[in-house]
Amino acid sequence: MASYNATAMSDRVVVLQDAVVCPPDESGRCGVLDKDGAFVEFSLDHIRPRKAREMPDPALLAEPLPVLPGRHLFAGPMHPHFGHFLLESTPRLWALDTETVASVLFIPIGPKSYWRARKSYAPFLEMLCGSLPINRISQPTRVAELVVPDPGFGHEARMKGTDRYRAFTRGRVASEITAAGPERLYISRSGLSDNKGGIFGEAEIEAVLAEDGYEIFHPQRHSQREQLERYAAARRIIGLDGSALHMAAYALHPDARVAMIARRRSAILPRLADQLRRFSGATVDIVDCLTACWVKEGGTRIDYASIGELDMAALFRRLVELGFLRAGLPGMAEVAAGGPVLDLRGGVRLR
Repeated sequence: MASYNATAMSDRVVVLQDAVVCPPDESGRCGVLDKDGAFVEFSLDHIRPRKAREMPDPALLAEPLPVLPGRHLFAGPMHPHFGHFLLESTPRLWALDTETVASVLFIPIGPKSYWRARKSYAPFLEMLCGSLPINRISQPTRVAELVVPDPGFGHEARMKGTDRYRAFTRGRVASEITAAGPERLYISRSGLSDNKGGIFGEAEIEAVLAEDGYEIFHPQRHSQREQLERYAAARRIIGLDGSALHMAAYALHPDARVAMIARRRSAILPRLADQLRRFSGATVDIVDCLTACWVKEGGTRIDYASIGELDMAALFRRLVELGFLRAGLPGMAEVAAGGPVLDLRGGVRLR
C-alpha cells in the first residue's frame, strides 16, 4: 500500500471503467476497486496521518450492484470536522480543473455525518465544484467511468499541497469572493467550547489587540464566504493555531503577515505555517510563548482539546518585535503585570 508522504502527491489521475465505489462497511473498509477487484491506491482514506482505513473486500464484485452511468469524480470521504474536511474531503477536487465529469461523488463516514457536513460546508464546496451535482454513495456502486485523482493535499508533509491543488483552490476562491474587511484581524477561539481547545486569558489578549485596531473575528459566526473575504482583505492577522488558519490559506493576500500563536505543543505548527506560506506567499511567524498545556483530569498527553498557558509579557513583547503591535499600549502592561490568566476547572498541567 502507498505510503503517506509528500512523494505520493503526483498530480495524476486514473480513469477507470466499471469501477466500484465502496462506502465504509461495518468494519470501516472503504475506497475504490477496479473492475477486476484490485484496490485503487488513489482512493485510500487516511483516518489519521499514519492510519488508513482498510481496503474493501473484493468479494463485493460477485454481488449484483447498482450501476451509475456516466463519468464521475471520486472525491473521497465527507468529513464532519472542519479541519479534517479541508484536509481529507477537498484534496481530490483539483482534478475538476481539467476533467469533465457529470458529478462529484463522496462517501459518508458515519450514518448522520454526511448530511451535517454537506450542509455546513456547502458554500465552500460549491466554490470548488461550481454547478456540478455533489452526490453521496451510500452502498457499493459500479460507476460506468470513474476519475480517481491522487490527493493533492492532506496531513503532515501533504499539508503544503501540490502546485495544481493550490492553484485550483485559490483560483476558484478568488473568482468567487471580493476582499472585504479591516486590514488588522484577530481570529478568535474564545467563542468555542472548552473541548475544542484554546488558551487561558484569550479575552485579555483580545482587549489589548482591540486597543491597537484589530477586529476580533469569530469565524464560526460568519459564512464561509465572509470568512474568506475577511482573510483576503487583512494584511496583519493574529490567531491561534487551528482550522481557521487552514481556511485562511485559500484567500490570504501575498502581502499579508500572519502571527500564529501556539496554543499547544504539536508538530502541526510548522506544517501549518508552511501551508500558509506556500498557498499564499504570505509571511508567517510562529509565536511560541507557552509555559504549559493543561489537559482534562486523567489525561497524559497534549491534544487538540488542551488549553495553553502563556507567558503574557513574552507574548506581547514578541508581537511588538514582529511589528504586529504598538509598544506601550496601556492594556498590554496591565495584562502582562497580572501574570498568566488561569481559569482552572480541574485538569492536569503538562510541560
